[in-house]
Amino acid sequence: MIRGNSQPSGDNSGIVNYGSMGNAQNQPGATNSHQNQTNTGSGPDQLKEFTTLLDRIRQQLAAEQGRVDDYQQCVVLLDLTAQQRLDDTGGRSVARTMLEQILAKCDGIPGLASLVTSTLSLIATFA
Repeated sequence: MIRGNSQPSGDNSGIVNYGSMGNAQNQPGATNSHQNQTNTGSGPDQLKEFTTLLDRIRQQLAAEQGRVDDYQQCVVLLDLTAQQRLDDTGGRSVARTMLEQILAKCDGIPGLASLVTSTLSLIATFA
């Protein structure tokens, strides 16, 4: 059933958010709603998780090197990825590009592809 009035009844028709969160957007047409957002950037936990994921990728690459297309190049790309500053837009871009190249070379190796994809997702949270 479609109602003529799409606004909920009451004084506040939107979401009230406070604290740290990702980028947020108020609902269209909201009335009397408030949002407070703090982007804190990359924290030590994110950097530690990034380093841990790179270590796991390195271990998985070594375990699957017979199935990886150009294993040595993947190791070099991974080393270069580890050197990037993720608090910098350019560093994130280079890290993504390198990981995408590794992903292309390990296509079809589920565990390795999953680790690389997780790392790419983590990089996206640094923005």
